[in-house]
Amino acid sequence: MTGRLVTIRSALGGRLRFFAASAHLPAAVLDLGGVGRMAGPACVAPAAAVALWDAHRRGDLARRARLQEAIWPLNALFVRHGAAPLVKLALDEAGYPCGDPVRPQRPAPESVRGELRAVLAGIAEALDA
Repeated sequence: MTGRLVTIRSALGGRLRFFAASAHLPAAVLDLGGVGRMAGPACVAPAAAVALWDAHRRGDLARRARLQEAIWPLNALFVRHGAAPLVKLALDEAGYPCGDPVRPQRPAPESVRGELRAVLAGIAEALDA
């Protein structure tokens, strides 16, 4: 993904601004000149996504790295279980039950709920640091 962004940026000479829609490492995309990110993990942990962006804009690379590291386990959950199942589980966890994902996707296993809670707690801790 990031290699392709370098290719596009080089070919267009900076005439196109880009953001990442599926980047697991938003800091890398931002370093390549990306102007933002839209992805399932950012929808589940929006405060962390905004804080990472703010840290990047301020040049606070240490905070940005801590946030990127805290967000990584959420990305791993998305990779393992899929975007729709994880977003729906997170919405349910937040008190917004919205049912199962559209078939043929399956809901995330109920056992993932505890893992999601732990990951979100780690992200919240990183935000407070």
